[in-house]
Amino acid sequence: MPQMQFETSKKAMGESRRNMGLQVLEASVFDEETCSMCGADRPPGEAPANTDWIQCDKCDRWFHALCLTMDPRTLKELKQKQWLCVLCK
Repeated sequence: MPQMQFETSKKAMGESRRNMGLQVLEASVFDEETCSMCGADRPPGEAPANTDWIQCDKCDRWFHALCLTMDPRTLKELKQKQWLCVLCK
């Protein structure tokens, strides 16, 4: 259970939120066949089952490009260099 004590500065609250998010992510069980954003193997909604994926270069978790609202051009550019997910930035 995450500790729920916060300082009141924006910076301290942001750090606390990030740390809680990391705790949740680390406690979650995701494999290479599920998106770490939505937890499914297929993107949500009416999206096609065959979709683009990107892997975080720090935590090695996979994400649907659609779940990250990443357009194909941006996805292609980011795959050329190191990409970090929102929790690893």
